[in-house]
Amino acid sequence: MGEDSFDIVAFDIGGTQGRCGVARVSSGAAFELTQVKALRRGVDEHGPEWLDRLMACAKDVCTRQPRFAAVSFGGPVSPDGSIQSMHVSGWDAVDLVGRIASEFGLARTHVFAENDANAGALGESRYGAGRGCLDMLYFTVSTGIGGGVILNGSLRRGAHGMAGEFGHMIMDGDPNAPFYAAGKPGALEALASGPAMEREGREALRRAGRDVPEALSAKVLFDAAELGEAWAVETRRTCVGHLARGIAATVCAYDVERVVVGGGVALAGEALFGPLREAVAVYLPKFMSGKVAILPAELGDRAPMFGAIAACLDAQSENV
Repeated sequence: MGEDSFDIVAFDIGGTQGRCGVARVSSGAAFELTQVKALRRGVDEHGPEWLDRLMACAKDVCTRQPRFAAVSFGGPVSPDGSIQSMHVSGWDAVDLVGRIASEFGLARTHVFAENDANAGALGESRYGAGRGCLDMLYFTVSTGIGGGVILNGSLRRGAHGMAGEFGHMIMDGDPNAPFYAAGKPGALEALASGPAMEREGREALRRAGRDVPEALSAKVLFDAAELGEAWAVETRRTCVGHLARGIAATVCAYDVERVVVGGGVALAGEALFGPLREAVAVYLPKFMSGKVAILPAELGDRAPMFGAIAACLDAQSENV
């Protein structure tokens, strides 16, 4: 890759929020992520408009011509770079890799796009809560639920780039179970994501004859549960139970040392992780008891961006 420093323009494109920044690579795979700016997507903003604002933001933070671009995207990313979004319309008409290459004067082969949960898994594995661990799972619990699989220190993408799509696992076979963005009832994302927790919280308040606030977030729910409010304790037990079953199932499938949980809901801290660890222990078989650590992500909302940059550097080192 050469001894001179170079820049990677980095993007984290989510359904609700987005970030752009610059990674200055000095030597080998060492880099410093700087100039990170965060944007919030407008309620009525579709994929193309959202990308326009992110492009403008990235151009503002770049102080010199980048050599590469690294992208974490909130949806499935195929090996050829094609993308899908379950939460924001309009992306199906966008050639994301081509647009970024054109905007920054790069070859398409110098733009690396990765699913945000896969990127988060790689970021936490290299630089966060998964350091020193060869086998781990990453769950991101936010607007949706995604995941990533690290086995023997490497990210597993699967035959179609879809490995780790834990949110799509069907947890409730009732055809009347809640639906989610991909149109299937009873999926983990429909039962334990941030919006699912908000929905369950509103229903619990109505059953209790309480007023339902306009802004009922997962944070409000967990704060109320910590104060012992019955409606919130009930909702937390239900939703955390669903998440725990999903985690236990994937742990049984992959036999990992650690499960790292990130995303907006994970910011609840021990109000989430205490009940979650207890519930996972209930669903794991006895021979796996005490063998899996469930940890909060260390990099927070920057994990996907760190992982996308790492994937970019890995690809370059393989081509040297």
